[in-house]
Amino acid sequence: MKKRVLCALLAAAMTASLTVGCGSKEESKSEDGKVHIQFMHQQVEQERQDAVQEIIDAFQEENPDIVVESIPVNEDDYDSKITAQGGNGQLPAIVEYSQDQAKTSVANQFTSVDAVNEVIEAKGEDAFYEGALRVTKTEDGEGYVGVPISSWVQGIWVNEAMLTEKGMEVPTTWEEVLEVAKAFYDPDNRMYGIALPTSDSAFTEQVFSQFAISNGANVFDGEKNVTVNTPEMKEALEYYKELASYSMPGSTEVADVNDAFVAKNAPMAMYSTYILGNVEQAGFAQDLTLVLPNKETEAAYGCITVLGIAEGMSEEETEAAKKFVSFMLEEENNVNWLNMAPGGIQPVLKAVAEMPEYTDLEARQSFIHLDEAIANAVDNLQLFGAVDGKNYTEMGDITNTGTISKMINSVVVQDADIDAELETAQAAVEDLLK
Repeated sequence: MKKRVLCALLAAAMTASLTVGCGSKEESKSEDGKVHIQFMHQQVEQERQDAVQEIIDAFQEENPDIVVESIPVNEDDYDSKITAQGGNGQLPAIVEYSQDQAKTSVANQFTSVDAVNEVIEAKGEDAFYEGALRVTKTEDGEGYVGVPISSWVQGIWVNEAMLTEKGMEVPTTWEEVLEVAKAFYDPDNRMYGIALPTSDSAFTEQVFSQFAISNGANVFDGEKNVTVNTPEMKEALEYYKELASYSMPGSTEVADVNDAFVAKNAPMAMYSTYILGNVEQAGFAQDLTLVLPNKETEAAYGCITVLGIAEGMSEEETEAAKKFVSFMLEEENNVNWLNMAPGGIQPVLKAVAEMPEYTDLEARQSFIHLDEAIANAVDNLQLFGAVDGKNYTEMGDITNTGTISKMINSVVVQDADIDAELETAQAAVEDLLK
């Protein structure tokens, strides 16, 4: 569940690992004369393992001189596995990462940025949605932390049928979202205007970030100056507090948001595309509309899944890994990857979003009308710490400490003074950079 909703939670062990890089590996050709490489991923469910193996089998049929071993690892053990194997120079040739895990692995010199860049350049940057590349840039903006293969995005899910019954239009701006929330709020009858997270959690930070970024606020500017305590951030925090007053009471989390929306106790909710399966089971997927927080600009949050290529391998291993990752970017193979979780994971390649093999899948039909809106969200992906074509690694540390989510929870739930909380958060982030 965590990987389907939260992208920014990095294990402390991973971020604190030694930045020693991978050591040189021995030549990889074995007695059979083939190059053997490993692909470590989080697809542990049996049906997903089978899907991954089918992709590997197809690759090996085209490349009989390469053997790819599938290494599924449970989500809870993933960061520690990366840390241990990366620090020992034994990281598998190819590793599935979230964008945040990928940034940390690049900082720790576990990933060959050159190999990653070569794969993306060979595919062509224009093949990807702009947002998918924007949030996977290296800190200097000169390369990429991994090769994007899929995504999930987050926005405001709207039950359009509920709005129609009340004679209301789908909201598109901050003000209109607030109007809908006010119109539906009836807590005595367990009806709320919107389902939002307010707990001290990464989920709350990532939801709030969309409103902040849509108002021109970010944690850093392009020169890495801390910009938490700004008029734009204050306006976003004030708005979030008001909007949350029409949500469920108390410190609400992932399950609270999902349950309220799926049970139709709220006409709107902030959640990832992984809510689609739950809504389909509840029988109203056809009523869904996706909109993005919009003040000065539209802003989507999301997580890009990338493939990293390990540093320090033999030339043969590196070339084999590049071939396999490139194979994963071929449209037919990429669709097979996406079809492991219809609705939950989304394309990062423009061409894939229009392929019949993707659009005509039966399991995707109930929410096929959302494809354009979801593609727009991927294209408008923006994150705290990603600014002016740079991605600051320290943002992972900030999320891990809960600095931003504590600020939100204090203001929204505990009614703390906004100016004081902004000053405290600003100082805390500045201290982390020292």
